[in-house]
Amino acid sequence: MRKKIISIFVGYQSFENHYASDFFETPENIDMLLWHNVKSSALEKLPKDIQTQQLPAFDYKGKTDFLRYLKAKSTLRYNDKTQASKKHLLYRVAPGKSNLKKKLKFGLISLLSNFYASKKGIQKLENSFFKQTRKSSYYQACLAYLKENRPDLIYCSHQVSSLSLAPVLAARDLGITVVSFIHSWDNLPKGNKMLKADHYFVWSDYMKTEMQDYYPEEVKQNNITVTGTPQFACYTKPEYLIPKELFYKAYNLPTDKKILCFSGNFTSIGMDDPLYLRDLAEVVKKHNQTNSEQYHVVLRANPADYNQGFIPILAKYKDVITEVIPTWNQVEFPLPENYTVNSNLGVLYSTLYYSSAIFNIGSTMALDAILLGKPAFYCYYKQANGHKDFDIDRLYQFVHFKTFNAHPKAVHMLRKSSELTKILHNFDTLEQQNHDERAAWAKSIAKHPLNEVRDRMYHAFQNLLS
Repeated sequence: MRKKIISIFVGYQSFENHYASDFFETPENIDMLLWHNVKSSALEKLPKDIQTQQLPAFDYKGKTDFLRYLKAKSTLRYNDKTQASKKHLLYRVAPGKSNLKKKLKFGLISLLSNFYASKKGIQKLENSFFKQTRKSSYYQACLAYLKENRPDLIYCSHQVSSLSLAPVLAARDLGITVVSFIHSWDNLPKGNKMLKADHYFVWSDYMKTEMQDYYPEEVKQNNITVTGTPQFACYTKPEYLIPKELFYKAYNLPTDKKILCFSGNFTSIGMDDPLYLRDLAEVVKKHNQTNSEQYHVVLRANPADYNQGFIPILAKYKDVITEVIPTWNQVEFPLPENYTVNSNLGVLYSTLYYSSAIFNIGSTMALDAILLGKPAFYCYYKQANGHKDFDIDRLYQFVHFKTFNAHPKAVHMLRKSSELTKILHNFDTLEQQNHDERAAWAKSIAKHPLNEVRDRMYHAFQNLLS
C-alpha cells in the first residue's frame, strides 16, 4: 500500500543538504510532497514524481514572537538548574539589540524568564505560544491544506524555524504523525526546540542521550532514531568536488603553495574574526619570505552573514589571502556553461578538500574539515584591540563544546598568536598528530557512514508507517 509523506523545508541550506544525500530518491511505496519556502535551482532537478507546494504566507504577530523568545530564555535558565553544565545562558536568544525598542523588549524577556524557569512555567508559555500560533491565518491555511491532502506522515527538516511550527502544530492537531530532524549539533543545549513531534531523527548516539537529558518526560527513548545528518553527504559525492585545475583557475590560487583555509563565523560570535585572519596572514607572509615551503590563505566568510571587517584585511594582505566566494560570480569567476553542480556545496567541498588545514574561532567548520581528514585549529587567545562585546573565553564555554571532553586533542587549541609560527614550521608533523582522535570525535558527532543517512531515514519512516 502506497504511503504519502509531506516534507517541510523552510531553509535553503537544509534543502540542499537533503538533496545531496539523495533524500528525494524515495522508495517505490512512498509518494513525497515537498512543502517549502526555499529558492533553489535544485527544485528543478527533483525527481519528476516529487510534487512541490509553496508554504502559505507567514503572518505571526508580535505577541507570538515575544512568547517564542521568552520560552527560549526560560528554558535556558531551567537547563542551568537541572543539567550538570551551568553555562546555558551563554547562548543568546536575542537578535542584535540595535535600537531602544529591542533593548526594552529583550530586557523584559530576560526579567520575566526568571519567573518561568521551571517545568510548569515553560509548559504554560508553550501552551500560550501554541494557542497564539493557532490564531494565525498561516496556521489556518496549513490546517486546510493538510485536511485536503491527508498525508500519512509529516517530516520536518528544521525544528528551530518559526515557519515550521504552524504546519507541525496543524498536523498534530489532525492526528498526523510528525517526525522532526534536529538540524544542528549545537541545537539541543540552546533550548530553542520550537515544536513538538512524535518522533525525532538525531545525528548521533551522543545527541540521542542529549535529547533524553533535556526532554526526559516529553521524548521517550523509542521515539528517537539515530540517522546521522544529510549535512555532510556531499563530501561522499565525487560530482560535488570541482576539478582542481578548474577550481584553482577560477579563484586564481597558487598551485605551488599549501592552502590554509580560514572560515568565518556569524558576526554575533565572530566579531574579532578579521583580527585572527590578520594574524594568520601576517605569519604566512613572514614565513614565505624565508622558507622554501610556501603557504597561501583562503578565506571562506560566512555566506549568510558576511563580516565587513574582512574587507580591509583582504586589501592589505592580497598577496597572501584569496577570498573564496561560495556562490559563483560569472563575471569574476567564469565557469563553463555546462557546470551544473550546486555551487555552494561544491565550493565548500572543494575549498576544504584542497586545503591542508582549517583555522577558525569555534566554528562547526572544524568538523567539516576533520571529516575530510584535515587538521583543524581553534584560535583561543584574546586580541589586544578586540571588540568590546566579544569574549573568547565565553565562546569556548558553550555547552556543545563538552563533546571535546572525551576527545580533548581532536582540534588543536591555539593559546597564543605566536603558535601560528610554530605550526607552519612543523606542519607536516602536526598534520599527522591525533589523526585517530580527530576521527573518533567526528564519529561521535555524526553517525557514519555519512552516505547512508538517507537509508537510515527511510528505514525509520517505513517502521513508522507500517
